[in-house]
Amino acid sequence: MHSSEWNELTPCADCGAEVAPGPDRAFLVNDEALLCFECATKRGGAWDAVHERWTKAPSLDGIPDPRRPHP
Repeated sequence: MHSSEWNELTPCADCGAEVAPGPDRAFLVNDEALLCFECATKRGGAWDAVHERWTKAPSLDGIPDPRRPHP
């Protein structure tokens, strides 16, 4: 699913907070998961407010990836 198709609240893959992917500046982890802005920045992500995009990806350590069912 493309991120622009998300129009419902989605839980943050780290803290579980409900996130509206577009307006809440969420970081897209994969097709099924995202991080809220707070968790993404706590994990080292950097948001460029002028260009409205992530300039540094947050650490994804500990976030499960459904594409890899076995750790």
